[in-house]
Amino acid sequence: MKLLPILFIFCLYTNITTAQLNPDSLYQSLSNKNMTSVERINTLNKLAAYYNKDSTNPALVMANEAYLLSLKETDRKLQAASLLNLSEGYLYNDQYDQALNYGYSALDICEALGNDSATARALTNLGWIFYDTENGYFSLQYHQQAHELYKKLGNPRRIALSMNALGLVYLMKDEFETARKYFDSTIAIAEQSNNKGMVASALGNRGICENEFGRYHNALADFEKALGILGTGDALAHAELLNQMAFSRIKLKEYPVAEKLLAEARELINQSNSNTRKEKLLDNLTSSALLYQDLGEYKKAFNALQEYTAVRNQILSKNKSEAISALKIQREAKENERHIITLEAQKELRAFQRNALAAGVILLIIIGALYISKMNQKRKKEKELEEMRQALIKRELEAAIHEKESLNNKLEYRDNDLKNYALFISQRNDMIRNFIDELTALDINGEAKPENIARFNRLIHKFQYDLDSNKDTQDFNLSVNEIHKDFFFNLLQKFPDLTENERRLCAQIRLNLSMKDIASLNNISVKSVEMARYRLRKTFRLEHKDNLSDFLQQF
Repeated sequence: MKLLPILFIFCLYTNITTAQLNPDSLYQSLSNKNMTSVERINTLNKLAAYYNKDSTNPALVMANEAYLLSLKETDRKLQAASLLNLSEGYLYNDQYDQALNYGYSALDICEALGNDSATARALTNLGWIFYDTENGYFSLQYHQQAHELYKKLGNPRRIALSMNALGLVYLMKDEFETARKYFDSTIAIAEQSNNKGMVASALGNRGICENEFGRYHNALADFEKALGILGTGDALAHAELLNQMAFSRIKLKEYPVAEKLLAEARELINQSNSNTRKEKLLDNLTSSALLYQDLGEYKKAFNALQEYTAVRNQILSKNKSEAISALKIQREAKENERHIITLEAQKELRAFQRNALAAGVILLIIIGALYISKMNQKRKKEKELEEMRQALIKRELEAAIHEKESLNNKLEYRDNDLKNYALFISQRNDMIRNFIDELTALDINGEAKPENIARFNRLIHKFQYDLDSNKDTQDFNLSVNEIHKDFFFNLLQKFPDLTENERRLCAQIRLNLSMKDIASLNNISVKSVEMARYRLRKTFRLEHKDNLSDFLQQF
């Protein structure tokens, strides 16, 4: 079992130092009527960045309001900041499509403004989105671009942050040697700039690499040093390190120590109200199950796995109810604010009535009624537009599903054609090969004329040449390459070192061709096919029980 990497400095890529904020004071300032629109946008963005990690739904509400206000102000820089907060909020809520859309919009604005610092933060955000969705290729791409910009800007704290991010991507890709080099570099740069939080994070991640290499004592040294830097301020970060230390102790068969560490980590996790506590609990339960399994206490191991499944399902079954609740609370707050404003207006109106002419009072009442009527009409129209938008989205989704099913049916039909074509080529090759064998076996040297013997031999050579060149097989391979572009693209993303023959064999196995047919199709022996399949299984790191054809169907 592999534990998750240490990510307790994830939020450092934002442009706001959240540790220096006073959220209560900022929240109260939003009720200030004299606040300008730009000041309100900045305040909302600061609060959104502050709440994003632990209270993402209120943060999304604030970021959304900031974005709408920034559109009215036509301030592109403020729009980018709001979009980044929205993207980060949806990322924490595991709504990756929304996070990606807002992230790309923010990146486009930052690049158009020519702001390298903001562009690097937008690239880093996209890197984390693809990291969370376990797409190492694109995550690495964006983090590398961000790293190059930070090197250009000469910001050591950001350089260390980007290098730690690159290390985490390589850690996810199981390239532990490369990951460790990045963490070593991160530690060196962070120590020079006295960035203790980054040093602790990189030490913890380097400890995970040491665990993967089986150097558990080295891993423990890194974890303990990271704990010494962190102290007891961040309970969840402390718990993460204890979970990792427990994993090392289990591998060293120091079970009582490991059990104590897991208990301490679980207590810290239970004390936290953060939304991210569940991820730390999953790590804790994973190590607990491993511990009890090694101790032979299978009932406890089973209970830990059951609790792990329950917590995991709870994370995966998140829906939009929290966001809807947050929006509802915001709406009610605005209604209450309008109600208070109305009461104050009525109080002023009563004072005015005592000193104003009756005609003025009547005029004010008429204006108020017209305003309320206009607002009601506006709300009704907005509701109708929202219903129309939802209906349009539903129709587009249904059309997309139908189109996908149609494409799948066409692909299946083409696969059947390809398979039949391959079988035809295989049978024809077998027939030609048998024919050549029969001709070769004929003894015509006794009575035949020399010129007939020469013609006979040329005929055999011609058949052998046609069999070796096998143009139909080349056409078949070209058809496979054209129809299954996505398959080859996805396969090469994960296994870029595959040769052309290995890729071709993968496609033929994926079509469920037998080894005999593959051998005949490629004009090789069945033994050669068996050896090629064996090398593929080693490349893909498949267990004996794993089916190679089923594995290739995933791409």
